[in-house]
Amino acid sequence: MLSIIDVKDFIDLDKETVNAVHQTFGLPADETIALAQQLLSTESGLITLHHMFRDLIADAEANFQSFRENELRQAYAHFARKYPLPHIL
Repeated sequence: MLSIIDVKDFIDLDKETVNAVHQTFGLPADETIALAQQLLSTESGLITLHHMFRDLIADAEANFQSFRENELRQAYAHFARKYPLPHIL
């Protein structure tokens, strides 16, 4: 049987992306991973993930959580390099 870590590794999800989805929706780990993978598979899902990261960063900033904000900014920079925003016409 595969563990959650095996599944994440298999589908090329990074921890920060899974955490962003979890923090946004509060789903159990297996559902969070499935949703994150589903979001990565479509253009609108990628846009949604970018917005999730930005919203989490804004929330950390608004709550004066500078360490968390910095962590999220670094995670988002990595995510945005790996999955750039699709070009919208």
